Amino acid sequence: MKNIILNSSDLLAFNNAPFSMKLGNIAGISDGAVLFIMIGFVFLMLAIVKALAKTIESLSKHTPQKEVKSKSKAAKVISTLALLGASANSYAEVLVTPKAPEIHINDYLFWILASLIVFLAIIIGVLFRTLMALIRLEKGEKVEEEKETVDIFKTLKLTDNVPIEEEVNVILDHEYDGIRELDNSLPPWWKYLFYATIIFSVIYLIRFHITGSGQLSLEEYNAEIQAASEAKAEFIASSGEIVSEENVTFLADETSISLGQSIYAGNCATCHGQLGEGGAGPNLTDDYWINGGGIKNIFKTIKYGVPSKGMIPWQSQFNPEQMQKVSSYILTLIGTNPPNAKPPQGDLYVEDSASAD
Repeated sequence: MKNIILNSSDLLAFNNAPFSMKLGNIAGISDGAVLFIMIGFVFLMLAIVKALAKTIESLSKHTPQKEVKSKSKAAKVISTLALLGASANSYAEVLVTPKAPEIHINDYLFWILASLIVFLAIIIGVLFRTLMALIRLEKGEKVEEEKETVDIFKTLKLTDNVPIEEEVNVILDHEYDGIRELDNSLPPWWKYLFYATIIFSVIYLIRFHITGSGQLSLEEYNAEIQAASEAKAEFIASSGEIVSEENVTFLADETSISLGQSIYAGNCATCHGQLGEGGAGPNLTDDYWINGGGIKNIFKTIKYGVPSKGMIPWQSQFNPEQMQKVSSYILTLIGTNPPNAKPPQGDLYVEDSASAD
């Protein structure tokens, strides 16, 4: 058996693949097939509901009047459930009509159909219990009449405790320091929750591991990372944040140099002099630089500033293209030897070929 290794790019490619392709890779089941299977279950259960309702109606006509009266409340419940079943039938007919040749199932439609199936299963259970009661009546068996006042806790069987006088029937032989153990049943509400987790696990298994329409944690993480990267790229493109200290290059064209000179004269000359000879700031015409020379270092210094030396960051006032142009202009000042130039400061900077590129 060959080992299969997937990297993050493979997972991203799989995540972005069409839904039918993912289903084919996982289980060979298309989303359209899953949709029609679920709708088929709905119609099958609706047919069962209809058959049970007709059988109950038929038996009720042959049941003595007194017994029918005792079951009047159950009949009302059955009528209500039958109306709900008819509404569900109409809703399913709308769902089963495709609007396009390709059928796709999304999260909302899947959970609606799953909830409808569970709801119809409950209806079938109620109708079946009613049918069994009517069958017993038909056979002449004694059935307790429905009480007017019903204890909701006893009806739902939320507890299954044994009366104190009957605890002797469930006591075990184990004894620990005079303490005896009772063989009580688990609380019904606990068992109901356990059954609910089983139903949920089946739906989860189908949703995330068989059909593959739901995203697992890793797939969801990779999708969010990809979406964030795309959003970042879109933001950078829209805001003009294309040039950075990593990819900035020297602009030699006359237009860029002229625009850079205008920016320099209006903002940088106050500290560095009109000719770059230096003043409050260092001389920009020699080969010595405090924070590194070259287009990338100059761009970075302009962008983030040197707050400890009194130079503010200019990224909030200039866009990257403007900072690139003024950086390019500053490089043209090197070697001009203006009058009254400030003595060199910093270290001699020799640009290698890699930095120049």
